[in-house]
Amino acid sequence: MPPSPADLARRLLVDCDCPLPVPDGGGDHPALAWRRAGLMAATGREDGPALMCPAALTLSADAALLALAALAPPDAPLPPHGALLLGERARLMGLQRGGAMSANRSCRLIAAADGYFALNLAREEDRDLLPAWLEADADGWDGVAREARLRPAADLVARGIEMGLPIALAAAPQPAPAPWLRRRGAGPIRAAGGNRPFVVDLAPLWAGPLAGSLLAMLGADVVKVESLARPDGARLGHAGFFDLLNGGKRGVALDFRSGEGRAALRRLVARADIVIEGSRPRALAQLGVDADEAVANGAIWVSITAYGREGAAADRVGFGDDAAVAAGLAQAMAAGWGEPMFAGDAIADPLTGLHAALAAWAAWRRGEAGLIALSLAGTTAHAMRAGIAQGDLLAEWQAMAERDGAPLYPPRAPFAPARALGADTAAVLASC
Repeated sequence: MPPSPADLARRLLVDCDCPLPVPDGGGDHPALAWRRAGLMAATGREDGPALMCPAALTLSADAALLALAALAPPDAPLPPHGALLLGERARLMGLQRGGAMSANRSCRLIAAADGYFALNLAREEDRDLLPAWLEADADGWDGVAREARLRPAADLVARGIEMGLPIALAAAPQPAPAPWLRRRGAGPIRAAGGNRPFVVDLAPLWAGPLAGSLLAMLGADVVKVESLARPDGARLGHAGFFDLLNGGKRGVALDFRSGEGRAALRRLVARADIVIEGSRPRALAQLGVDADEAVANGAIWVSITAYGREGAAADRVGFGDDAAVAAGLAQAMAAGWGEPMFAGDAIADPLTGLHAALAAWAAWRRGEAGLIALSLAGTTAHAMRAGIAQGDLLAEWQAMAERDGAPLYPPRAPFAPARALGADTAAVLASC
């Protein structure tokens, strides 16, 4: 039997130094939750049946939401299920399973001479790097597959990382992964916002904005800060999904190329009770923003990276699908279903967003400033510790999901449409 979401939630609260009681219940069996979250449609071969994920990731998501609810004000409008958040982008966008192709088709599992790796070409500039990376005339997926078959996976991944490609070895699940969060405390919070923390959300795409959205549900005043020159790329995606993640936040847009814009950013950070960011450390340093300085001044700083904040991992690029492969999810699928495949839709992102919100709010409740670091790969590896079904047990889970006739979880509605780019810049800056 898998552990209960309540048991996992209690462990998460201990990890956050907030050991509070959590009532039993709070989630469906992982086989039922995977189907009811709409995730089976995004799992399996492109021309095959919808499949269960062997890893009980919905348990981890439900547990993180239960732990957050234990810390939340009694009337906080939190989602009813953590698992719901794992599948809502795929449902909104109608994404479908692709086997060795991610649900959004930007990431693929590639067979090398001795194993598999994931390559994510979500950015056009990464396609331009393919010939130099492979040192061959390869400008598309067919060329990558042809060249990769001749070379060791580790060599290809090492060179890709060096060139800044989002790439990862298809690793086996870790029996004892590193802790899901790293904390470095620095004394009491400044609490400039009183009972309502002022949150500066600098993060793009999915994980960080989801964390900010959950904090807004808890009552925080969340300001989404974007670059005028390079706004959050998710604005160009599905409008309804962008609203889900960013509705209810005020919007600030700054010209980070100008001294005035960088100075305004530093003022916002100096006022923040909580900062959420998803950048490589050197990117913020170039803007004159220093996490350690903000923490020393009494802020909670939440750093979300793809693979870690320390050492060589700090400059490594990654997204939700390749990070999940690095955590062992594709290999868990291979062990269960005979070949490496993607499971769900960029699932490392919503898992990390949930856990980031929990860690940030727990620090606020404790009254402790500090740096909180999470990675997409590390959070997913930790979430997989909830259990991995194989053999007869996986077949039982698959049968449970196929027999289940309950409706899918009702989709969420956003608080409000997301604010237009920079809609509240003048008002927010005036308050700083």
